[in-house]
Amino acid sequence: MTLILTIISGLIIGLSLGLLGAGGAILTVPALIYVVGMTEKAAIAHSLIVVGVIALAGTLFHLRRGQRQLIPRVFSLFAISSIPGAAFGAWIGAVIPSYWQVSVLVVLMTLAAYKMMTPSVSADADELRPVRLLAVGLATGVLTGLVGVGGGFLIVPALVMFAGLTMAQATATSLALIVTNTSMAVLTLLLFDSSAEWQSTVLITLCSLGIAGVIAGRFLSGRVPVNVTRRVFAFCLLIIATVLSIDMLTQLL
Repeated sequence: MTLILTIISGLIIGLSLGLLGAGGAILTVPALIYVVGMTEKAAIAHSLIVVGVIALAGTLFHLRRGQRQLIPRVFSLFAISSIPGAAFGAWIGAVIPSYWQVSVLVVLMTLAAYKMMTPSVSADADELRPVRLLAVGLATGVLTGLVGVGGGFLIVPALVMFAGLTMAQATATSLALIVTNTSMAVLTLLLFDSSAEWQSTVLITLCSLGIAGVIAGRFLSGRVPVNVTRRVFAFCLLIIATVLSIDMLTQLL
């Protein structure tokens, strides 16, 4: 039964990423906690790999189609701060109590739900704003390493507003940034947290089904109403955030 639920979870994560472009990876940690039965810290560590692999598949998909949407200059500028931020976040996550990580995740899920229920950001900038981009890069890198999310729902609007990218360019560049950030976070955990016990079967299942879900989501993206999908996804995020909050308070009291 656990394997079946894991397969379903992988497909849902991939579908949400394929349909919405961002936000789906934030489901990975709750899925690993409630479906697979991992501890919070183990779920965050495994989520980094799953999110990174799915983002890598999305990046290769964009490159293979020859769309040239990834903007190297913006990617490099953002990565300057986001990569060390991811390392720092992973290091902090290895030493602080797990309830702090879950608290941050709950806040991020609530924020993501709000973003899903509001109109998408429009490209109203026509020039690069390096300082703001560096600041957002650092923040999203830290969050990636700390709680195991990709941060696409933060990176994409930042790239549009502070780098003047189109939504397509921002999405492609965001995927590549998620790959670098999660890779650095995983490397940091391997160096500083020897207690992590990796479950290869879970990783392979979620990664492969997540990639399949992304492909299916891209195929269905023009065939289902996006606004309805976003609202359903936001509602699910709020429910999961509530459950996480209740569980965390139960453990503390």
